Amino acid sequence: MVSHTPTIVWAFISVMLFISTVICVMLLRDSRNKQRLYQRFENNLNEFIVVLSQKMEFLYGLPTFMWDPLFYQLSHGRSFSEVLGVSSWNRMKSYFDEIEKHLDMPFLFSLLSDYKGDAEGAKSLWYEMRVSLDRVNAEEFYYVCFIRNISRENESRREKEMLQERFDSLLQNTGDFLWSFDVEDRSMKLLTPMMDDEHRVIPQSVGYVDIHKMMPEGDYALLDSVLNDRVKDYRNFGFRGDPFETIKVRFYGPEKSLVWYGLRGKLCMDENDRLVLQGTARRMDVVLDNSVLGGTQEKEALLPAALAFPDIRMFWMDRDYKILGCNQAFATDFQIVNPREIYGKSLNQVVSHDFLPYISRGVREIFNTGRSISWKGRIGKKDHIFMYNAVPLKNESNKVQSVLSVYLVLDQEDLDENT
Repeated sequence: MVSHTPTIVWAFISVMLFISTVICVMLLRDSRNKQRLYQRFENNLNEFIVVLSQKMEFLYGLPTFMWDPLFYQLSHGRSFSEVLGVSSWNRMKSYFDEIEKHLDMPFLFSLLSDYKGDAEGAKSLWYEMRVSLDRVNAEEFYYVCFIRNISRENESRREKEMLQERFDSLLQNTGDFLWSFDVEDRSMKLLTPMMDDEHRVIPQSVGYVDIHKMMPEGDYALLDSVLNDRVKDYRNFGFRGDPFETIKVRFYGPEKSLVWYGLRGKLCMDENDRLVLQGTARRMDVVLDNSVLGGTQEKEALLPAALAFPDIRMFWMDRDYKILGCNQAFATDFQIVNPREIYGKSLNQVVSHDFLPYISRGVREIFNTGRSISWKGRIGKKDHIFMYNAVPLKNESNKVQSVLSVYLVLDQEDLDENT
């Protein structure tokens, strides 16, 4: 009797092999179909994995259907040494040689895209790579590289830095700064740094500040009153304030000198959902538009009245430092009986050597910058206090054509009499 057992066994094995083959084919086909799903979002994918041999040869990558210039070149037979420039390749080679020392450290590199499918043409691409080791045995291992295309992030960062540089340049050239005044606790916060007279950033000027030490009490009272009115309008009518309405206040400058600033702002919610008055502060480099009430005769009488002050010295000069006019107090300081005798003379022909350096320096600064100045300090005798202010006078073309100077001299006896 012939045994059919081997035949049955081979038939069973053949059927199992056939079924296994069909299953493998179906699984492979299903896997490829799933991989192809990545193609629908290929332009939005920026992360992929490549596996390299110990010789840094490309073995395979995931996802299979991945659009990326670097992935495309590696998966089509090119090596890192061929793709990267000499400098980048040498850095990467050193990174891989000592990978066990810095497995958690990312490696950044760039390459010039010359991939034919790049519609935007050749451009510099940036990547971040992290590497882990997949060990087969004690001697054999693979490099598993997680690579992320950070070109868009890098471009966004550069654009952000460029915008910040332009913003800083704007503030630096205008002398403006941003501020926030809290409605509840009346705290002042500087959002950008202040600038000094030479447009340099004042260190540690950003953040919360003591507003009472930054301005006279009268100016703080004005700002506080404006804030109260704005809050009332907001609660009654929903009106947050005219952002172009200028609030003129004085801030203390170097050595407690007073500097005029025009504050503009409106009510808004800050990052902590607190109601604040927030806006900009611009240094006012022109004569304040003080209103004069009354008719023409009253206006014409103001200048003679100002020139008649017994303690306040006034004079004005042109760009050649020729004195165009002054009051009696100024003339008397330099032993000149009639002020008209001074008209047309140079500053150094009239002013003594004690006052000349300070006045000429201030006038020169105004002609150079077009900004008003304020200065006070001891001059000449140690017991004399010199308080000096000067403002530019501009023509119809907004060009500084002359400078008006006003100063006051006090000595210790004056201070003792007033105490």
